[in-house]
Amino acid sequence: MFQRPEELIMAILALLWVVLTYFLAAYFAAPTQTVLLITVLTLIWVVAFFVLWQRNKTNLIWPLFLGLLVACWWPFIDWLAIHSVVAPEAAGEAIVVNKPWYDSWTFKGILSAIPTALGYLFKWKQHKKPLPV
Repeated sequence: MFQRPEELIMAILALLWVVLTYFLAAYFAAPTQTVLLITVLTLIWVVAFFVLWQRNKTNLIWPLFLGLLVACWWPFIDWLAIHSVVAPEAAGEAIVVNKPWYDSWTFKGILSAIPTALGYLFKWKQHKKPLPV
């Protein structure tokens, strides 16, 4: 599986990223279920990106993975919206009809599209640079 030394280094960095995500989500005082969901989504993201990186297939799609990384945090936005509208002790049983603006699919989509657009803008600028002589 790990045929080159950089693969082992990247696997360790990926594992550290997942652990950092867990502690960061827990630091923001999200409930355990939300913390674990964010961590599992990030783990799935890391494994998929690592496998594609290992096969050298990430050259054109890495900005999409930046947007997907932001999408891993959507459960936190959901929890934050419920937590801000409903009392914390009743949040597990409440049905929220009027969600805040930041809990809409439009805002979440825009939030995920921003790093994707910035990544492709960076790629475009790098492509337009003249080659060194």
